[in-house]
Amino acid sequence: MSRPQVLVIGHYPLERLDRAPKVRIYEMASALAHYATVTLVAGSRRDRARRLRGVAAGILPRVDLVYVESASSTATPTDLWFLARVRQRRIPLAVYVRDAYQRFPDLYPARTAKEKLLAALYGVSLAAYNGLATQVFVPTPGLAAVVRSPHPALLPPGGRPYPRPPGPPPDPCQVLYVGAGGPYDGVDGLLEAMQQVRATEPRARLTLVMRRPEWPLSKVPDGVELVEAAGPELAPYLWRAGLAVIPRPDTAYNRLALPVKLLDYWSHGLPVVVTGPSAAASLTESAGAGLAVPASVEGIAAGLTRLMGDPAMRAGFAAGALAAVAGPHHWDRRAEAVLALLTGKRGDDGR
Repeated sequence: MSRPQVLVIGHYPLERLDRAPKVRIYEMASALAHYATVTLVAGSRRDRARRLRGVAAGILPRVDLVYVESASSTATPTDLWFLARVRQRRIPLAVYVRDAYQRFPDLYPARTAKEKLLAALYGVSLAAYNGLATQVFVPTPGLAAVVRSPHPALLPPGGRPYPRPPGPPPDPCQVLYVGAGGPYDGVDGLLEAMQQVRATEPRARLTLVMRRPEWPLSKVPDGVELVEAAGPELAPYLWRAGLAVIPRPDTAYNRLALPVKLLDYWSHGLPVVVTGPSAAASLTESAGAGLAVPASVEGIAAGLTRLMGDPAMRAGFAAGALAAVAGPHHWDRRAEAVLALLTGKRGDDGR
C-alpha cells in the first residue's frame, strides 16, 4: 500500500533549533517521514501564509492528513482560513496545542491593551482548533482540561537514545540546567540549593545554559558556570553532566507542563531531579528515570545530594531514561500514534 501523504504545519521558523517548540516540530516531522511522505510548511507568519496559499492551490487535494504544531500565540487569519479549507475537504486534521498559559491570568497577567487583545485572540484560536480539528493533541491530561477540547488525545514530547561519543565519562558532581530564567522556572531556588549542596559536597558544580539576557547573576559564584548555547552547541554540556535538574516552583501551570528538555535529558542518559507535584515529576518516576522532589530549596538540594552520592541509583535512572526514549517515549511512537488515530495506518505496510 502506498505511503500516506502528510502535510506538517509548524508555527515557528526552523532555521535554528534554539527553542523547544522548534525542536518538537522538527522531530515530529522527521518521525512522520519514517512512515509517510511529508511536506513541511514552517516559518514566520508571513512565510507561512505565502506557502499555505500555495499548498491550498496545489497539493492539498492529494493530502491524506494535516498535522499542525500550533504556537503558544494566536493563529493568523491565513492559518485559520487554511484549516477551514482542510475541514471543507474532509481531510483528517490533527492540531497539537502545546501551551495555554493565557488560561492562568494570575500567573501570567495581561497588563497592556495589546497583551489583553492577544490573550483574547488566543482564546479564539483555541476555539477554532477545537471546532475544526478532527483530533486535538495535548502533552498532558492537565492541559487537556484547560484547553477544553471535546476530543483531546495525549501526545507528550518524545526522545531518542543518542550514542555516547568517545571521551571522559560524565562527572557525577556536574549538574546541568537548560532553560529560561523567568519567575516560574526556579533558577533562583536552584542557585540557593546548590549552595547547600556544596556545603557537603564541595566538588558539586552547576552549569546554567540560558539566553544571555536572562542570566540571573552579574557576579558568578564559585561552582556555577553560565553558558549560552542551543541545538548542537548543547551536546558537550549534556555529555559532561552527571545529572540534570528541572527546579520549577509549584504553580497551577507548572503542575501540568511537560518540557521537551526532560526527554532531551533522557535521550543523553541523564538522570533527572524534577520538582513536583507535576506531570514532569510523575512521568520521571513512572519511567524510573530520576527523582521527584518537593518544590523547595531544601527538596532540590536533598535530591541533588542524594543522586550525586549514589552511583547505583544514577546508573539505574540512566538506564531507565534510555529505555524510555528507546521504547514508549521514542518520537517514532508519537508519529505512529498520530497516523493510527487519524488514518488507521501505522507504517509503510499500511497496517
